[in-house]
Amino acid sequence: MIRDAGLGQYSRGALLFRQACQLICPRRCPFCGRVLGFEPWCADCEARLKGDRRIRPARPRPLDGLKTVSVSWAAVPYWYEGLVRRSLICAKYENQPWTAVQLGCLLVRELFGVEIQIRGGVEVPRPGPRIPTECDLVVPVPTSGRGRAYNVPSLLALPVAQGLGIPADLQALRRRYVGQPQVALDRAERLVNVIGLFQADADRVAGRRVLLIDDVVTTGATAAACAQALLAAGAESVAFVALATPRSDTTIPVLPGIPFDQEAGPEDEETEIQDF
Repeated sequence: MIRDAGLGQYSRGALLFRQACQLICPRRCPFCGRVLGFEPWCADCEARLKGDRRIRPARPRPLDGLKTVSVSWAAVPYWYEGLVRRSLICAKYENQPWTAVQLGCLLVRELFGVEIQIRGGVEVPRPGPRIPTECDLVVPVPTSGRGRAYNVPSLLALPVAQGLGIPADLQALRRRYVGQPQVALDRAERLVNVIGLFQADADRVAGRRVLLIDDVVTTGATAAACAQALLAAGAESVAFVALATPRSDTTIPVLPGIPFDQEAGPEDEETEIQDF
């Protein structure tokens, strides 16, 4: 279904097909379900989203899982609560893959200032003139392999790649086996559960500066295991972004390109992430 609908794809054929689909299934707000038509975002939900936006930590530090692996930088713009949490649950568990694509548009807009244009009722990220990623390949965290017909991080990654003007490779990283669900484990168990879980394709990632994408980050264990696999396969560097994190984390940066060991100056006191 995802391939046929061209969700997250931006070729001329995929866009024309999705535009035709608007006659039957018009684009809706991923948060409240209101038909959007040619409006890029729902004004009411935009206002409510401000309460889910994270503040800038005074001293960015890596999550537990990211302390043992070389991740260039990481950024997460939203708390995993409120509208963001409900929309991610719909995307993951209520068969709404189009919601994941819309959330990918939100992610690339919030972190990188990418403009989202509406073309024939379809949102299309427009690459900006200067995007500070220092990455040249977008790779999503692989599917859990537990029966879902699509992978939410993959659908997040497609509009991110489009907005940054770099390719996405949905096959560069895979799970070697189906591990125990992370949601059922405590922090220490999560770190152990993902050891050796992922394998990267050296032919696809060697020499590349990878931007790794996930939907939610809690301990950083999954991101660390993915980054370790990518670096072992020859990736030059790995950066990491996710849409949301639980409020228990206050340390991971909210803006891209900030190294974890950067000391805070007077301008880095806790502030809300700025609107683009």
